[in-house]
Amino acid sequence: MTVTERPQIGQTPTQAPARRNLSIPQVVGGGVLVLIGILWLLERTGAIDVSVTVVLGLATMVVGISLMVLARDRAHGGLIVFGTLLALVALLTAAAPFEGFQGGVGDRTVVVSSVDEIRPDYNQAIGALTIDLRQVSDLGSATRLTASVGMGDLTVRVPEGTPIEVEAGVGAGQIEILGRVTEGVSIDDTYESTGFAGSEQSLSLDLQAFTGRVEVTDE
Repeated sequence: MTVTERPQIGQTPTQAPARRNLSIPQVVGGGVLVLIGILWLLERTGAIDVSVTVVLGLATMVVGISLMVLARDRAHGGLIVFGTLLALVALLTAAAPFEGFQGGVGDRTVVVSSVDEIRPDYNQAIGALTIDLRQVSDLGSATRLTASVGMGDLTVRVPEGTPIEVEAGVGAGQIEILGRVTEGVSIDDTYESTGFAGSEQSLSLDLQAFTGRVEVTDE
């Protein structure tokens, strides 16, 4: 025999909490974050070499395709705004006047002990890049080094007393060369040590940042 319990007088029947359906912008936004996370993980593990510009471009494509598929459903204002912002950032990084948005994301320190270990160029997309040359004792005349950061800090530590030549540029931020500071928007600074031209051991640095800080120090 089945017994059915009836609610007592004055007692409100309990109802199961209603399930909250995820909105389309939440689903697409989550998918974009997953895509960016996968690409970042693969880049950090060395499986692929991908730039921030490529990641932003792929994310923008995902949002654009989603809007095309869902166009007949209803207007998705939030998704349109999200896609527009992604597209603008992608265009800004692609239009950067240097290769600053190449490389990885995070903080990286490179310690160089010999002139043979100096790479033609160093790039960091977002984060801090420090290149330590203080242990190098076999420099040639005007040994060249090029480095760039998309968004973040770029620091080059040079051997104390070594003649240097520096060409630095920052889209927005600060440049500091051996204690001399320049700040502002679209700034450039050059520096040449006394005796650089005739030195047999010297450094020629070309340093750029889209936004952030460029520093050359001998400390």
